This record gives sequence, structure tokens and C-alpha cells, in this order.
Amino acid sequence: MWALLKPLVGLDPNEMNLLEQPLIKNRMQPLLGEHYDTAVTLLKTADKVQQEGPLFYLVSNHTPIPQLAEKAGFVWNSETNQMAVLLVSGGAPLVFAEQLNNQAAKVVPSWPADLADYADPVKLKQKALQKATSEASGQLGLDSDQQHLATAVLGGAKVEDLAKTKIEQKKQQLVDTVTAPVSAEIKGVQDQISAVKTQVKATTDIKAQTQNALQQAIDIKAQTKTLTQPVVDAKVQAQDAVSQAVDIKAQTKVLTQPVVDAKAQAQDAVTQAIDIKAQSKALTQPVVDAKVHAQEAVQQAVDIKAQTKAVAQPVINAKAQSTTAVLAAEDDLATEMAAEQAQLSQNSQQQTMVQQTMVQQTIVQQKAAQLQAAKAAVIKAQADVTAAAALLAKANSPAEFADAKQQLDAASKTLERARQLEQKLTDK
Repeated sequence: MWALLKPLVGLDPNEMNLLEQPLIKNRMQPLLGEHYDTAVTLLKTADKVQQEGPLFYLVSNHTPIPQLAEKAGFVWNSETNQMAVLLVSGGAPLVFAEQLNNQAAKVVPSWPADLADYADPVKLKQKALQKATSEASGQLGLDSDQQHLATAVLGGAKVEDLAKTKIEQKKQQLVDTVTAPVSAEIKGVQDQISAVKTQVKATTDIKAQTQNALQQAIDIKAQTKTLTQPVVDAKVQAQDAVSQAVDIKAQTKVLTQPVVDAKAQAQDAVTQAIDIKAQSKALTQPVVDAKVHAQEAVQQAVDIKAQTKAVAQPVINAKAQSTTAVLAAEDDLATEMAAEQAQLSQNSQQQTMVQQTMVQQTIVQQKAAQLQAAKAAVIKAQADVTAAAALLAKANSPAEFADAKQQLDAASKTLERARQLEQKLTDK
């Protein structure tokens, strides 16, 4: 509510359609009930949002519906978060005030000076009485004394007391009229006596004036010192001001350093993520090379088998014609070839296990790089949220406030997504 009303102080609430804002409308409707439309109609005649201490308020300028209400006021207390509406109908005030949740007793709302008289039934009655008397006096052609008498009587004063007071005033006026010439002559004589006394005093004060002149010379010296003292003080104050400016600059640097550090940390985290990716590529390259070497080894084994078959073929052809000794030699050769084939198969399995181990290590490193990048994104988003919040606090106009609010919302959403990604990678 404060962020909505503060920038609008001094501005026309109708330009921003203030009374239709959900923050205000959703609280006024249940508060006023059937009087909501009447109050809003009068409050829309207010031409500016005003502030008095913690109170933000609107006051109607006139009433488009005098048969329902003559005056309306809206007040929001920023210290208690209490909203109150005042309606003056038929010369009597109607007060609608929210009750605070943490207060068991009913809390009387605070009113600004512009609405205090309307909220006080006694003062409101006096205003209505004065207005009625003025209108009646104008219609009856009464002079000021008669108007005063009529107002007092309508206010409950006794006619006898008013008459007695009036007689005393007239009596004093007659006495003043009769004694005025005598008083003037007495004053003239007193003035002449005062003039003679002044001349005598002037003659006797010559010696005193000489002494005063000497004293004045002494005082002038002291005054000169007094006059130069502000110059010295001003110089000292100027030096203090320069020192304070240096301190403020240092304090500003201290306040902004966390944002700069957060940005640097985010950049470092991104650089680390890039380096980890490069390292991951370097670590996976031997796996790729080993796979190529394994394929080449398998191909060589195939070639050796083919060559062995080619070399053994003549022996097989001669086997049919050879003796039992040749058959035994052929069996030995087959046994040797089977052993060689088993060794090749064992080597291939070992290479496969090495490849799987290196792939697993690469996956772990890639997950670590992704987690590091997510943490860097969280740090950068936090820095953006801090910067947007600072802009929001410094906003001096509705446009600046809206722009800062938009930046803060976008930064907050980015931060939420980055945290979700970080949590997801951490849980894996």
C-alpha cells in the first residue's frame, strides 16, 4: 500500500484510477458495504493525494449527490495499516474503520487536520449552525451584531447573558467617548514632561557618553575577534565537509562492493564451467582413441586369423596324405591358434572395461560442471535481484517505480529457475 500511495502524493488520483486499484477496492467494499458507491462518488472529486505524517488521505472537494452525503474522506495509516472512511450525511459524521487483528479493543482511527473537524460531532454541529445562521441572516438582512446574537442563541446561550454583555460593551463605549478628550490632554502634558526630562538627561549623560566611547573602542576590538571567528569556523566546517564527502564515497564503495563481488563471482563461475567442459573433452579424448585402437586390434586379429588360415591350408591339404605324426602336428597348431584367439578376446574385454570406466568418469565430471554452472547462475540472479531492489527503493516517480518493479519480478523469476535447476542437479 505504501509503495502505491507514496509516489502519488500531490498528484491527481483520478489519473491513476486509484480508487479502482485492487489493493484499495478490495478493502473498501467490505468496509463500506451499501455506502461504497456513495463514498467513491464523492472521493472522485478529490484532486490530489495528500500526506500528513504517517497518514495518506483524500478529501472530496464538493458533492455531486447532496441528498445522500455532503463530505467524504479516505485515510490510510501507514503505521497501523488501518483504513478508514468518513462520510458526512445530514450534518452527522459516519465513520467506517478497519479493526486491527492484534487489537482486542476497538481502535479509533487517526484523522488529518483537513478531516478532524468533520469527524468531531460537536465541531461539525457548530459548522452546520454557522452555515445555517449565515444563510438565514443573508435572507433576513441582519447586521453583524444581529448575526452574532442569532448564532449564540442557536448555540444554546441565554438571551439574558447576551443582553447583559451587550449593555456592558455599550457602557464602556460611552465612557471611552466621554473620557477620550481628557485622556488626550493628559497625554499631551505627559509628553511635554517627558521631553523636558529627556533634555536634562542628555545634559547629564555627556560624561557617560565619553566613558561609553572608550568602552565602545574596547568592545569594537572584541567584536572584530567575534566577527572573524565565523570565518575560522566556516573554514573548519568546510574541511569537515570535505572529510565527510570522502567518508561518504568510501561508504558508497563499501555498499556497492558486494554487488561487484557477486558479479565477479558469477563471471568466474562461468569461466570455471567453460574450463571444466574443456577438461571433460580432454578426458574423453583418450576414451575415443582407445576405442579406435581396440577396433584396429580387432581388425588385426581378423587379418592374423585369415593369414593363419592361408598358411595352414597347405598343411590341411597334406594331412590327408600325411602320417599320424603330421596329424598330431596339425592338432598342436589348432590348439595354439585357439589359445591365441582366447588371448585376443581377453584383451578386448579389458579394453572395454577401461572404456566404460573412463566414460563413467566423464559423466561425473560433466554433472559437476553443470552443477557449477547452475550455482554461478544462482549467484548472478541474486546480484540482479539486489540491484533491482535498490532501484525500487530509490524510485521517485511512478514510471521509475514501475520499471524497477518489472526488473525485480524478472530477476526473481530467473533466480527461482536457477535454484530449481541447482536442486535438480544436486538430487541426481
